[in-house]
Amino acid sequence: MTLLAYYGHHKAASTWIHSVLDAVCADTGWKLAYLPEPRHFGGDLPGYVREHGVDVVSFVNADMEHLAGLPAHRAFHVVRDPRDIIVSAYYSHLKTHPTDDFPELVPHRAALQGMDRGDGLMLEIEFSARFIDPMVRWDYGQEHVLELKHEEITADPYRRFLEVFEHLGVLDTSHYAKKDWPGYLLSSALNILHRRSALVPRRKRATIPGERLLGIVYDQRFEKHAGNRKRGQTDTSSHYRSGKSGDWRDHFEPRHVEAFRARYGDLVERLGYPAW
Repeated sequence: MTLLAYYGHHKAASTWIHSVLDAVCADTGWKLAYLPEPRHFGGDLPGYVREHGVDVVSFVNADMEHLAGLPAHRAFHVVRDPRDIIVSAYYSHLKTHPTDDFPELVPHRAALQGMDRGDGLMLEIEFSARFIDPMVRWDYGQEHVLELKHEEITADPYRRFLEVFEHLGVLDTSHYAKKDWPGYLLSSALNILHRRSALVPRRKRATIPGERLLGIVYDQRFEKHAGNRKRGQTDTSSHYRSGKSGDWRDHFEPRHVEAFRARYGDLVERLGYPAW
């Protein structure tokens, strides 16, 4: 099959989007590679894909500099209002984000916990450059890459995921009658078992039925991950804190606006988000 890829960014619904991809790949038998950082693929993404026979790349902290040399592929790329990324990252880095595979976060968290929110956001604007600078460098004119905003995919996930998988060329839009489902369920069960034991044969599929995709998106909905909270209801102790768009307006002071502009220039305008 043609290589597929998801290109995401920190605090831009990447955990949620990856969970949808993971469930899809479990069903279809596609080999998914979760690759958060260059160190996870030895700095050679094309080499990793070839060596490991990857079908789907989940590069959740995507950077253009690592994409050169990849074979022809279909992909989607999700960005978020970078001001909301700063706010979301601040709360996540303050309390909830795991540090096991993120050693740089340990001293940063200690610093955040020793200052008030306003100063913490100032510090976060600089610390999160490692996540926002790749958005500055990204090529938004690639024909094989579907460009989406976090705000679009979270507001209408069913329509947007159908759009994504149609763009990827792996959406089966035919109606599945009752007689069609036993065969699908058998192949799905074998593919899931194959993940646990290579002794179980894999039945790799070419497509995923739209009906099944919508079921997976429903099963991975925000409310389920957030303990039945609705999107926009805040819980600062949860990795799924709020999901609210425009949250930066409740947090940024004039000094934060000035610092953000000084560090990232006109990125907000280039991405097409509402002006300050």
